[in-house]
Amino acid sequence: MYNIVKSLNYSARRDTTIIITIISMLGIPAFVAYLSGMLNGDSMQKMTPSAYFGGQTMGTVFVFTCFGIMILACKLCAGDASDKTINYEFLAGHSRVSIFAGRMVAGFLWGAVLNFIIMMVPVVVFEMLYGWGLETDKTEVLIRCGLVFFAIVRFTAYSMMLATITRSAGKGIALGYATLMVIAVVQSILEEMLDIVVVYPTAFTNACFLLISENSRNVVIDGKTVMLFDTSVTSDMAVKTIIVSLLFTAVYMIITYVNFKKKDRD
Repeated sequence: MYNIVKSLNYSARRDTTIIITIISMLGIPAFVAYLSGMLNGDSMQKMTPSAYFGGQTMGTVFVFTCFGIMILACKLCAGDASDKTINYEFLAGHSRVSIFAGRMVAGFLWGAVLNFIIMMVPVVVFEMLYGWGLETDKTEVLIRCGLVFFAIVRFTAYSMMLATITRSAGKGIALGYATLMVIAVVQSILEEMLDIVVVYPTAFTNACFLLISENSRNVVIDGKTVMLFDTSVTSDMAVKTIIVSLLFTAVYMIITYVNFKKKDRD
């Protein structure tokens, strides 16, 4: 399994699509933050991590993060589905379980772990440059970000399931994109017409719920009016996010393995 993961990592580092995706993912937060500053009349010099989160910029950037997750996860687990790579791995003595596990591990490393790190880069950079800020509580925001990782793992597993079942990275990405569009439309209808808030049924809504705080109040600190956002994390929020995410991840992985085991992979 280790050799398979190593081989996939080697190929990924030389894949043009993956390289462009990573560069784009690193640049999008700065671009969105810049636009946010222009629209709100603030300069980038005021973009602290606290303002980055409280102003919903981080939640907006996560939408683009989802595309990064889909592309990287699908490419790693099914990018070679159209050639004879898996057959060669069988001939090399690898078991079906090790081949499957190697692809899933690589998919999680690139789709979940790498995208989470990229998501947190702006937070680290802004704090190094401008300090944390007053709008949010640092510990609570970091806890929320930590919980988002579970939602990212869940969405990564879903993306890999689609790519494996369709035996195509492109089809997996397309179906993942279609899923996001359906979720966005359904969520909008439920919230605006029926006043129903969707949180835990999907990884996307769960993550957005954690990254967006709509409750705020204005207070005066050192003679300056500051908008403070409620970023408190309840035990119910944490437990449901973790349990539901892990449960769905397990279901997606079981479905993926059953499909991988039964289908002829040539």
